[in-house]
Amino acid sequence: MGPIMRIITIGLSIFSTLYKESLSVRFKVTSVTSVVATLGSDVVLPCRLTPEMNAEKMEIRWFKPMYQPYVHLYINGKDDYSIQMPQFTNRTELIKENITRGVFPLKIHKVTAQDSGEYYCFVESSDHHGRTIVQLNVTAVGTRPNISKINNDTLLCESCDWLPKPHLTWTDNEGKQIIPSMERLYRDEKSLYCITSIINLPSTSNITCTVSNSLNQNNEFSMQIREKGQPQTCRDLYSRYILFWSCLAVTLGCICLLLKSHREHQKEYGKILGELQKKNGELQKVYDAFRGLLRNQCHNIWTEKVNGNLCAELPVPIIQSDGVGSNSASLNTPISNGKITHV
Repeated sequence: MGPIMRIITIGLSIFSTLYKESLSVRFKVTSVTSVVATLGSDVVLPCRLTPEMNAEKMEIRWFKPMYQPYVHLYINGKDDYSIQMPQFTNRTELIKENITRGVFPLKIHKVTAQDSGEYYCFVESSDHHGRTIVQLNVTAVGTRPNISKINNDTLLCESCDWLPKPHLTWTDNEGKQIIPSMERLYRDEKSLYCITSIINLPSTSNITCTVSNSLNQNNEFSMQIREKGQPQTCRDLYSRYILFWSCLAVTLGCICLLLKSHREHQKEYGKILGELQKKNGELQKVYDAFRGLLRNQCHNIWTEKVNGNLCAELPVPIIQSDGVGSNSASLNTPISNGKITHV
């Protein structure tokens, strides 16, 4: 009996050790990366322990983004709503059907736009803890785009109630994209997105406004702005005529200014030239008078020493004008050694 008792004692000791170790096995908290939910629907955020183990005696806390106040808390074997975030009041439920296997997803009822974001699933036992993150994307397909005319030259497209953030595209009947002249994106009081866009009225027959989000959800509306094959409207032609005649008027105005300036310069030049010619005539008279006086003096002084041809062949001053405002005079007959040398 002695050896048998020793074997039993050893077996019980080994079993007790294994049992204690099993109670302190380290675990890992796991979940999916993200979950998509439609606005107003119920959503389940998964969370579980690996390996499987009983989580009834553990603390399970869901929060975003602060540890407290929390989204939902399970502690001491029951739910605790004392410090729950107000926006989740009466809207959360920890599903405990498989909690003994380490599975405890969180259910959120009637999700809103504000519910989008990261959720932390935190689990703590007496000697270990861990956490994981789940991204909740709440989506909403907005209203059908509405196209309206602001005036004869401008179109506006508007759509609201979108999640996540949308973008808007204009296309013509050939599928070519039209660049908007103005676009605005904003959130309303429900934290949903609205988008508006404006374009100048194109020459195409049809126009389409498409609004979509990053999840490939979209809504579109098409509008016929003129019949197919219809020529450009009188308004379009008038606009082009006005632009053409305006440019032509500016061009002609510039030409007239240039011609006027040229004429003023010509008039000023003619006035200067007339004054120069008048001064040249006056100088010519002075030189003619000087010539006559010089001849008389020569006749009286040199009559006995020089041939009478001296005064006849006295140098005649030549008046030269450069046409700018200066005059010069030169003699065409030089005098050398008291005699006249003809050149």
